[in-house]
Amino acid sequence: MRLVGRLLAAVAAVVGLAAFFLALIVATDGAGSGFVAWSAAVGIAVLAALWRGRRRSWRGRLVPFLPVLVAATLTLSVCVPTIPTTRRYPAALSFVTTEHWRLSTGSRVAVYHYPPTGNSPRHRVPLVYLNGGPVRGISVLDHHFLQQFAGQGYDVYAYEQAGGGRSDLLPMDQYSITRSVHDLGAFVDKLGKGRADMLGFSSGAVVLTRALADPAIAAHLRRAVIAEPGPMDGPTARIAGQKGRP
Repeated sequence: MRLVGRLLAAVAAVVGLAAFFLALIVATDGAGSGFVAWSAAVGIAVLAALWRGRRRSWRGRLVPFLPVLVAATLTLSVCVPTIPTTRRYPAALSFVTTEHWRLSTGSRVAVYHYPPTGNSPRHRVPLVYLNGGPVRGISVLDHHFLQQFAGQGYDVYAYEQAGGGRSDLLPMDQYSITRSVHDLGAFVDKLGKGRADMLGFSSGAVVLTRALADPAIAAHLRRAVIAEPGPMDGPTARIAGQKGRP
C-alpha cells in the first residue's frame, strides 16, 4: 500500500506539473515557443523538490526529482517544433503572373490581373474580387472563375489579403476585419481607375459589407455583389447528396 501511495503521489505530481505548464503557456501566450513557460514550471518544480528533500539523506533527496524529470521531459516535447516554422509560400501559378503591391496601410499583397479577352464588349469599370477565407490564398477554382469573367470583357483584379496565399504576413496583433477593410480601400486607391465593381465571396463578402458602411471607401465602389455562404470546394466538395436548395 505504501508503494501504491508513492506511485499515485508521483503520478499526481507529474500531472500537476504538466497542468501548471499548460496554464503558464496560456499566461505567457506561448512566448519563446513555450520555453518561457517550461523554464518557469521546471524552476518552480526544482525548488519544490529541494524543499521536500531538505531533511533526507542524499539518496532520499533525489526521489522528489523523479516526477520533475518525467514532467520536464514530457512537457519539453511541446516546445520542440515537429514541422518547419518558416513561412512557406504556395508555388507560382503557371497561367497568371503574381504581382506584389505595397499598400498605403503597410500591407504587401499578392495581386492578379486578368485583362479582358474574347469578343465580348469591354467593360470600362474594373472588377475586383475578394476571395473567401479568412486570410487564405485564392484557389485555382477561383482563378478559373475569374478567367471566365475576363472572357466576358471584364478587367478583373484580385488580391490575397495580408497573411494569405502569396501575400506577406502581418504582426499578429494587426489581423482584424478593420485592417482588411482599410486594405480594401487602399487597394482601390492604388488601382487608380476610379470607381470599381466589387465581388465579395464568403469572408470576402463580410469585408465588402463592412467597407460599404465606410463612406470614404463606399464612394470608390460602383456596384457591390455579396456572395454568401462559403465555398463548396475543399472537403465539402466530397459530400454526397443534396448540397443546398436548387
